[in-house]
Amino acid sequence: MQHRSDRSFKGSHKKGCLIVLLIFLVVLVCASLLVYGFITLSLNQINRPDPNETFLSEQEWDNLMASENAGGETYAELDPAEVDFEPGSLIPIGGTEDMVNILLIGQDRRPGERRARSDAMILCSFRKSTGEITMVSFLRDLYVQIPDYNGDSYRDNRLNAAYAFGGMELLDAALKENFGVIVDANIEVDFDGFISVIDILGGVDISLTQEEADYMNRGKKWGLTVGTNHLDGKQALAYSQIRYIGTDFGRTNRQRNVLNSLFQEMKSKSLPEIISLVNEIFPLLTTDMTNSEIISYVTELLPTVSKGSMETLYIPYEGTYNYATIRGMSVLLPNYTENRKLLQDALLGEP
Repeated sequence: MQHRSDRSFKGSHKKGCLIVLLIFLVVLVCASLLVYGFITLSLNQINRPDPNETFLSEQEWDNLMASENAGGETYAELDPAEVDFEPGSLIPIGGTEDMVNILLIGQDRRPGERRARSDAMILCSFRKSTGEITMVSFLRDLYVQIPDYNGDSYRDNRLNAAYAFGGMELLDAALKENFGVIVDANIEVDFDGFISVIDILGGVDISLTQEEADYMNRGKKWGLTVGTNHLDGKQALAYSQIRYIGTDFGRTNRQRNVLNSLFQEMKSKSLPEIISLVNEIFPLLTTDMTNSEIISYVTELLPTVSKGSMETLYIPYEGTYNYATIRGMSVLLPNYTENRKLLQDALLGEP
């Protein structure tokens, strides 16, 4: 026969366990709310596209291009009607559970300027199943079809004109229309923001050729030398913008070098170090992602970023394009079928 004191002890023990469990749950909920609040406050610092932002009209763009092309190199004039965009070679790249395509945009607008051009367009494509990350630079002078947008119809033009006409949304549509790339999200930074991000992260290690070091040292006392140099924000921007060594192809390669160096730097940092940096970096960025989308992508892609390998590509690829002048604009006229095949092999093919 069980004594009353035993029953009383067991009842008190159960009640004590329930109280401890309740306290634990309350603490867990409070901690979760604090973490969620911190994450939300941090992500709210990222800028979002202004729905009332005005972009260049097609006439303004043509006037801008006429002034920029004056006195520059001219190539054989080509009638736009003669360009064959070879639509039969298009297949979708992205839009699946396995692939996430995020476009990084370097904004060419300075303070006080209304015009908006995408000076750099680098697609970061993540393959979750293989752990592959591929960076693809799309050169800004690529001659492409600009889709209709917001009730306006546009003529064929340079790729960076799409951003000037309709921001992230139209640039994404142009990449899909011409190369089949389905962009999931965009992240933009302007030149001042680029400098600040590099400085906040402590600079980047970049290997310079003698020609690059000499060019960057002209008129400055940077003392850069051939080989690996640790560049601050201003130096990294100057390196990324060099146009007179290797033309625009060399320039996009330098942009990818900077991003790859940043990628390696971030991989080496601990979670507390990353958290301490985000509040400084986030206000410098603009994205079309919601907070929940950012959290979802970070959760999905963190294993890929921490362990994945990185490959690089540029479009148009060497030997797959010609220079031409169309409506007074100097453009890169690609072999569309060949460049689409290169993209498909790089992003969809076996590792």
